[in-house]
Amino acid sequence: MHDVLTMVKRSGEGRRVMTARARQEARDFFLMISPWLLGFIFLSVIPLLLGLVASFTNYNGLNLGTIKFVGLDNYKRALNLENKDFWLSLRNTFMYMLIAVPVGQVLSLGLAALMNQKLKARPLFRLMYYIPSVIPLAAAARAWSMMWNKNSGLVNALLSFMRPGTAINWVGDHFYLILYLYVWWHVGGGMIIYLAGLQGIPSELKEAATIDGASKVQTFRHVTLPLLTPVIFFQTILGIIGALQTLDVPILIYGRAGLSGNIQMPQKYYMYMIYVYSQVFDFQRYGYGVALAWIIFIIVLLLTLLLLYTSRYWVYYEVPQEGDTA
Repeated sequence: MHDVLTMVKRSGEGRRVMTARARQEARDFFLMISPWLLGFIFLSVIPLLLGLVASFTNYNGLNLGTIKFVGLDNYKRALNLENKDFWLSLRNTFMYMLIAVPVGQVLSLGLAALMNQKLKARPLFRLMYYIPSVIPLAAAARAWSMMWNKNSGLVNALLSFMRPGTAINWVGDHFYLILYLYVWWHVGGGMIIYLAGLQGIPSELKEAATIDGASKVQTFRHVTLPLLTPVIFFQTILGIIGALQTLDVPILIYGRAGLSGNIQMPQKYYMYMIYVYSQVFDFQRYGYGVALAWIIFIIVLLLTLLLLYTSRYWVYYEVPQEGDTA
């Protein structure tokens, strides 16, 4: 009996020691992350909440003394069917997303599959494909604008050399120029992520499929691709978020949307975030602009939730996920 009581007493002391140690570890943990945590609270959470409040007001940046609550007027104004600029920018952005995201994912995956083969000078090719993704986007957009310029662009100069007098207005007439730049700039980073996913697939599974008589195409379709679906899912979400937030490339090529300057932006390039930018910085409609930002946030959230819901039907995980049925 005495031995049992001693064991219980020692067990209680051990739990108290572990509890004290756990508390100390928790304090150390929060102390270490406090710079990031404070930055997240003061630079992300609080501005988001203030922006949400401002979206229900007539705030224009200077009327703090006369600011008033307008309810859902900013949201109703944005969603009004007669607001052609809103629906035009939203349509252009969705068209851009529906083209850019699939094309970017297919090319990234294709390059990753190619760079995963035993090729000569493979590290050099990987580097060449990855370099564009580390170039500053402002510099890349400016270079593309100069290269495809109607009057002084390199492409038209080469065409004029072969056929004098040729001057195609690539920048003004072709919507796909921005898509080319998007793919060129993003495909290298996507390739690296897909390459990591491919190299994480056990080679034994591919060898077993080959022994069973599967061709390379069948092995890729029935072994590699299912195991790669978590990476595809991750890349798709990032691609959708990035495409819906497109702002810098059209502005860098055409200027500030043609609203406050002399450069007129073609309607086909008028993206949603450019509309938000112009409302805030060109017209000082801060409350309305923040409401527009929250609308695109809700759209991104709904699309992400939709992908999360459908992922149970097409994303394969080796470890059972929470909510899966046995």
